[in-house]
Amino acid sequence: MAITRINVETILVARVGALMAEADLDGTTVDGTNADLNDPIGVALREMGESVADISDVADADLSGVAEADYNELLDRAELRTLETVEGNYTLVDITAGPRSEKLSQLAAAVQVRKGQLMDRIREQYGVGAIEAGYLIMDFVEHNDE
Repeated sequence: MAITRINVETILVARVGALMAEADLDGTTVDGTNADLNDPIGVALREMGESVADISDVADADLSGVAEADYNELLDRAELRTLETVEGNYTLVDITAGPRSEKLSQLAAAVQVRKGQLMDRIREQYGVGAIEAGYLIMDFVEHNDE
């Protein structure tokens, strides 16, 4: 059975729904229509070499080409993009007024740490950004035979 938009939304909301809500994004809808997850799912698909018919409305048909072995990569990439969206939309900063202080930027710092960990996992597990190098040995001699 192919992965569906509802499946992806359900897992992403379970992973980062609370963070989405803090950034005034929809962190609860898992019926296949969560507009705040269109970009993360679409970006994840495109980074995996898939295409989407409409980048503003990713559908089940767009997900049908993803092999079951690649589901984890899709979800991790979509989660990373969702965290980037959360980071971009979270606007609260630290406040100090006399003896009262609120450290509202702690959430943004936690999101950055989580993004870094997720980027490392994506690189390690899916080989993204890996560069392999080597050398060639050519065992011949060229002579000037004129």
